[in-house]
Amino acid sequence: MSIIHRAAAASALAIFAVLAALPAGAQDGTIPIAGSFDLSGAAADVGKDVYDGVQYAIEEINKNGGVLGRKIQLTYQDNGTVPQKAVDQSTAMLRDGAKFLLSPQASGSAIAVSKAVSAKLKIPTCTSSSNSDDLTIKDFHPYIFMMAANSYMEARAVANYLSKQPYRRYAVIGPDYAAGRANAARFKEFIKEYNPQVEIVAEDYPKFGATDYTATINKILAAKPDYVWTVLFGADLITFSKQAQALGFFEQMHNHFMGLYDSNTLKALGPDAAVGTDGWQRAPAKLLAEASPAGKAYVEGFKAKFGHYPADWSTLGYDCVSIWAQAAEAAKSVEPEAVAAILGGREFKSVRGPLRIGKLDHQAEAPIYIGKVVQDKDYGQPLLSIQSIIPGAEVRPSEETLRKLRGG
Repeated sequence: MSIIHRAAAASALAIFAVLAALPAGAQDGTIPIAGSFDLSGAAADVGKDVYDGVQYAIEEINKNGGVLGRKIQLTYQDNGTVPQKAVDQSTAMLRDGAKFLLSPQASGSAIAVSKAVSAKLKIPTCTSSSNSDDLTIKDFHPYIFMMAANSYMEARAVANYLSKQPYRRYAVIGPDYAAGRANAARFKEFIKEYNPQVEIVAEDYPKFGATDYTATINKILAAKPDYVWTVLFGADLITFSKQAQALGFFEQMHNHFMGLYDSNTLKALGPDAAVGTDGWQRAPAKLLAEASPAGKAYVEGFKAKFGHYPADWSTLGYDCVSIWAQAAEAAKSVEPEAVAAILGGREFKSVRGPLRIGKLDHQAEAPIYIGKVVQDKDYGQPLLSIQSIIPGAEVRPSEETLRKLRGG
């Protein structure tokens, strides 16, 4: 081999070595992002919905020119609703060069990833379904941002709504893990603040992913509450509701019950949905389609792609990607430091309408939708008939409260 050929070969090898060391996105011009999704395990129903919303957002953004002229490329893994697995996966994907992380859906995994991965590796991370207020209050760091109203905001909104009703004796049901108990504690705190005459006559915390709620149902009925509030969601709420219907629970409670009824949970319940009970939602598809041209285009486009209306979780996942992309455009960079710096204190477009992200907590001032379960003829399934929309700005913690809750 001649000197020229040897030099050319050495140069080619050097270039190949440099390319091999770069993340895939740096080699092909795409922007690498990552997601640890609960595609199996206790939160699988939610994880699959979030994944659909994320994929649809990426498809729409790429179709419209990408971010800063570059297309987005998603790498993802199934964490099985196991926190340590989510931490390990997220760490590996971010070290491979991802510029943005979609958080796991279960709160335990989301908190673990936020503390052990996002904060340490300094990568913007969006939480969609997980709304534990630990993420944006006690354990906040500038690389996290949240699309749903957090548990502080939701508990305050529904407690205020219920405090105006004639109920005094409440029962509380929550899944037995940190976020479930924390959400229940927030609700109890706020309902008593708004109405000091309220008494909590029963509480029960069944295992996350439980399959038998008979003991819980009997315990609540025995306490004879005026009203039952639960933070069970997804598969847990479906299982509970079906067993409760079979045991005549809702009839005995005169439908004095409130739960987190996302549209897919109601669809899955079908004839077992407790018509006449109360609920709250994070992103009701029918209302979004009626509220704005952007909401209508999103709902119709999603349905055309997947054959069904978007679940609340899908919409939150969609907004995670959309708002990160808007922040990157505003920062004129996809580099983590630049995007994180642009997130707080700005208003962004979303399919739910304009969303302001708080400067001190990166919390979206997301609305809370409250209504009653009805059988909807247009959608051919049970839905919430929305009766009240509480703006996130009205129930978010003040700057003074944030500092106090953080111990500062």
